Amino acid sequence: MRVTRSCKQRLFEIRNHAQMHRAGKLVRWIATVVIIVAVDFPVADAQPSVIDHDAIDVASSIESVTVFRQEANVIREIQVAPSTSMQTLRVSGLPQAMRIHSIRCEPSPTINVRSVRVLSHVEVRDRKQEEQQNASIAQTQQAIEEAQQNVAAIEQDLMTIENLVQFSAKQANHDLRQATLDAESITEIADFVMQRRRALAKELLKAQHALRAKQQELEGIIAEITEETDSDTEQTFDAIIRVEATEGGPLRLSYWVDDVSWQPSYTIRATSNVDVEDEIMIQLDGHVSQSSGEDWKGVKLVLCTGVPDVKADGPVLAPLRVTVDGASSKFDSPGLGGDQSIPAWVDPGEWQTNLRLNADASTKQVQEINQPASVQRDLASDAGQNVSDETYVIEREVDVPHRAIKQSVTVLQSTVKGDIYRVVVPLLSSFAYREVEVENRSGENLVGGDAMVFLDGRFVGRTTVPPTAAGGELLLGFGADRQVRTRRELLERTVEPKGGNRLTTLKYRLVISNFHDQAVDVHLFDRLPISDSETAIDLIADETSLGTLSDDAKYLRLVRPTGILRWDLQVPAKRFGSDAYDHHYQFTIEMDRTKTITGTDLQRQINQDLQFQRFNGGGMGGGMGGAGGGGAR
Repeated sequence: MRVTRSCKQRLFEIRNHAQMHRAGKLVRWIATVVIIVAVDFPVADAQPSVIDHDAIDVASSIESVTVFRQEANVIREIQVAPSTSMQTLRVSGLPQAMRIHSIRCEPSPTINVRSVRVLSHVEVRDRKQEEQQNASIAQTQQAIEEAQQNVAAIEQDLMTIENLVQFSAKQANHDLRQATLDAESITEIADFVMQRRRALAKELLKAQHALRAKQQELEGIIAEITEETDSDTEQTFDAIIRVEATEGGPLRLSYWVDDVSWQPSYTIRATSNVDVEDEIMIQLDGHVSQSSGEDWKGVKLVLCTGVPDVKADGPVLAPLRVTVDGASSKFDSPGLGGDQSIPAWVDPGEWQTNLRLNADASTKQVQEINQPASVQRDLASDAGQNVSDETYVIEREVDVPHRAIKQSVTVLQSTVKGDIYRVVVPLLSSFAYREVEVENRSGENLVGGDAMVFLDGRFVGRTTVPPTAAGGELLLGFGADRQVRTRRELLERTVEPKGGNRLTTLKYRLVISNFHDQAVDVHLFDRLPISDSETAIDLIADETSLGTLSDDAKYLRLVRPTGILRWDLQVPAKRFGSDAYDHHYQFTIEMDRTKTITGTDLQRQINQDLQFQRFNGGGMGGGMGGAGGGGAR
């Protein structure tokens, strides 16, 4: 929205004309100042507000607001009085951030809405105040005119004196040529001229000062009016609604506004217990900010993670059509360009999305067929996205003022119980990390967001909560425990021939030091190499050589096939130094004696594996959020 000819512009013109002494036009101009608001929409949609004697001004209140990530849907309620004739209602004060095309009247069984139109509206200054200001400007302008006339008269008197001096000089020259000079008369004239000049100069200076003072007074009045106009003018809209309501009743007016947003934020507080399960409180807050131009007072607030215009249809899986070319396979990729005949009723954007998703999936699937590997895992492109239609209803009425700094609104709180354990990964860190896996018992799907993590009243760091379904498992980290330390030692490496192959045996010791005065539960991790070819290496390892691995069902299903080793241990209290807790294991690799082991596409494979583990709760330190927080639990 913009003001095309504001009061400030008009008054600026008045100031310029005042300097040009056009006094007669000034008062007429200031009395006819009109503020016209032009909006960036067709005139048919939002016209300048005019006086409509048939319209009835009705009060409205904001009942509820649904806030999306970058916009909001506002519902106002109007009480319509019963009438046997058609009524024209005016709802004023609709905000400047409102989308004009979005305004709708929700159906009501007792009210028939015939039409709705939107007009731009400007609150004009009080008429009495305007008349007083106009009178003040006129009075000051009249004083300026009188001062200008006084200055002009004095300047004319000075010109008359100068003409008298010139006349006297000519007459004296003539008398000198005729030898009839009257010296006494000339002296009298000179004295008169000098005295009169001095007097007129003083009068002129005084008159000029008076003129400047009145001009400054006028500029002050103009500046005051300009400031009031800028501060008092509200760029809002009116809704003109024509209804038939013989019985009357409530009518709901719906519209969308911009300049509104919200962000999720979590606070996780854990209380540790020695003999019973630890208690974990999860609180989700919504940080709401809005500059829509209206205050939301006592409204029912709903926070939504979705996008209002999101497509309801899911992706469609197309057949995978392949051909064989020599020793390699290839497939006919669904091209994203070229001649595409699609039904007229299909959304072209949705069609292109389906093409892209199927093309990407086909490429991955052909790679799975052609590239030998013991384990290949991947996620769809939307794995890290939130549930698009998640909605949180705030149970109590809230106030969200216009242009406020982000306001925190508590969305939900849930308290669950679980046992906090230590994750020990000697390959990655010398310290243990606290972690707990709990069930989301809030009854709501949790949207992904940042979290502040506290343990026993101490801030231990920050983490992120992934999107988690209601009833799903949630992996939470509680920072490093510097009283549980670890290291990894290669004790022995032996190599011996076996026919044309080579046997390499590696023996390791994983050391855990527990400085706590109580035993701690530990998930100890290490890994074995896996090959992208089943014939490249033969790995020899069993429970005798590795020790008893974890029997956790999720670990065995998702993690163990990738070569990750996990032992679930309880490390006794005060085990450190020479009495530290040791875990020994070994494995043997059989391979062609002419070959050496190298990494395979490590960067890409690591990235894929980390994503899979993170979004599927692999329980391998994925919840390590919060790098600080040393000290005893």
